[in-house]
Amino acid sequence: MTIQATELLQLFAKANKLGLTVEVNEDKDGDYVVRIFEMYSPRDFDEYVVITQTGEKTWNKGNPLDYVMETLDRKLDEQEQKRIKAEKRKELIARLTPEERELLDLK
Repeated sequence: MTIQATELLQLFAKANKLGLTVEVNEDKDGDYVVRIFEMYSPRDFDEYVVITQTGEKTWNKGNPLDYVMETLDRKLDEQEQKRIKAEKRKELIARLTPEERELLDLK
């Protein structure tokens, strides 16, 4: 199945939102290897997608594009949940009285 330009752009946009690094190289067969990873801790996230010269998705060398997209979607969802939780915490702390903040050692 041929990869669409918009699929590739979505992949790059999601990686960018997560602050991940995207690297594209050509392998010995002339296929394109797209690596998406965390710059300073690739052990936390390091995925490869391989696209053939004819623009076909291939999973015999790397992960399927759909799998990587789903993984990025999960990470984006986790990031959004953390943001919501932090916002709720901030709102909750703002409602506390100065005495309650002091008792909780929040300043």
